[in-house]
Amino acid sequence: MAVLFPRRVGSRGWIASLAAMTAIVAMSIDTSLPAQPELARVFDVAPDTAALTLSLFIAGFAGAQLVTGYLSDAFGRRRVLVVGLGLFSAAGAACALAPSMGALIAFRVLAGAAAAAPPVVARAMVRDTQPAGEAARLLSAMLAVMAVAPMVAPLIGGAVLELAGWRAVFGVLATVGAALFVLAQLTLAETLEAHQRRPPSLRGLFAAYGTFLSTPGTRIPVLIGCASFAGQFAWISDSPFVFKAHYGVSSFAFALYFGGTALALIASSVTGGRLLERGLSPRRMVLAGTTLLAVGGVGAAAMTQLTDLGIPGFMPPLVVYFLGIGLASPSAMAMAMAPVPSIAGTASSVVGFASMAAGSLSGYLTTKLGGDSPRGFANVLAAMGVLALGLALGAPPARRPHAS
Repeated sequence: MAVLFPRRVGSRGWIASLAAMTAIVAMSIDTSLPAQPELARVFDVAPDTAALTLSLFIAGFAGAQLVTGYLSDAFGRRRVLVVGLGLFSAAGAACALAPSMGALIAFRVLAGAAAAAPPVVARAMVRDTQPAGEAARLLSAMLAVMAVAPMVAPLIGGAVLELAGWRAVFGVLATVGAALFVLAQLTLAETLEAHQRRPPSLRGLFAAYGTFLSTPGTRIPVLIGCASFAGQFAWISDSPFVFKAHYGVSSFAFALYFGGTALALIASSVTGGRLLERGLSPRRMVLAGTTLLAVGGVGAAAMTQLTDLGIPGFMPPLVVYFLGIGLASPSAMAMAMAPVPSIAGTASSVVGFASMAAGSLSGYLTTKLGGDSPRGFANVLAAMGVLALGLALGAPPARRPHAS
C-alpha cells in the first residue's frame, strides 16, 4: 500500500500518528483489565492463571523489543512497523476466537511480541529525523498523548465487556491494530533510507548492542529512564491494593486518584515540550525532572510515616513525582539515543527493554513485599527518585553523535 497521505516529518499530524503507535501497549493491557474476572469464570481457572494473559503479554512485549529495533535498522522502519501491526491485529482476532485458556495465553504472548514494533519504531523514526533537543520535545508530546490511554482504555473495556462479552474486548483490540495498520500505511513514510541499513546477522545484532552500550553518553540516561519507570510501574502495580485494600476507597474514587497522576504526567509532558521548544536543553530538563522525582518520592515516604494524614498526605508528593516523570523521561530517552544515530532502532530497543524490565521487576517486588502498605510503595518511590537524581547529577556533558 502506497503512502497516499504522507504527513510531514515533525508536523502535528506526524507526531499524532507516532503517538497512536506508542499507545498500543497501554490499550492492550488496560482495555483487557475489566475482563480478568470473567476469563477466570468462563474458563474455570484461578485468578492468577487468568492474570497470565497480562503478565505474559508484557513478557512477550519486553522480549521482542530486543530484536525489533535491530530488524528495523536492517529492513527499514516502515516495513517492521506494518508487519508488527498486522501480526498484532491477527493475534487479537485469534484471542477473540480462543477455545481455551491455554490458547488465549499463547495468542496474547504473540500479541505482546507484535506490540513491540510500534513504540520501538516510533522512537527510532523520531531519532532518524531529529537532533536530540527536538527529539526530546517530540517524545514529550508523544508521552502526553500516550498517557491518555490508561485513562480511557479501562472504560472502553468495561463498556464492551458489559455489552458484548469478553471475546468482543479482544475483537476491539484486533480492530485497533487494523486501524493503526492502515494509518501507518497511509501516513508514515520511511525514515531510514536503503543505503543507511545494515545487513542482518546474529553477530551484527550483538555488535549493535555492544556499540550502543560502549558509546559514551548512552548508559546513564538509560539508567535514569529505568529508575523513573520503576517508580511509575510500582504505582501502577501496587496502587489498587494500597487504595482499595488498605484505604478502602471505592472503584470510582480509585479511578479518580489514578486519573490524577495521569493528568499530572500529561501536564508535565506538554510543559516539558514547550520548554524544550524555547531552548532548554534535554540535560537541564532531566535535572529538573529528576529533582521533582526525588522531592516527590522522599515526600511520599515522609508523609506515609504520619499515618493520620492518610491519602491527603501522600497524594500531593505523588503528583510531584509524576510531574518529574513527564519532564525527565522523554529527555533521558532522547539523550540515550542521540550518540548513536546510525543504530537508532537498536538504541530504541535497549531503552524500551531496560525500562520495561526495571518496571516489571519493581512492580512485582513492590506488590509482593509491600502488599497494601503505603509505606512500602512510597519507599520505592523515594529510592528511585533519589537514584535518578544522583545519576543525573553525575552524568557527563553531552557528546557528539558516534560516527559508526
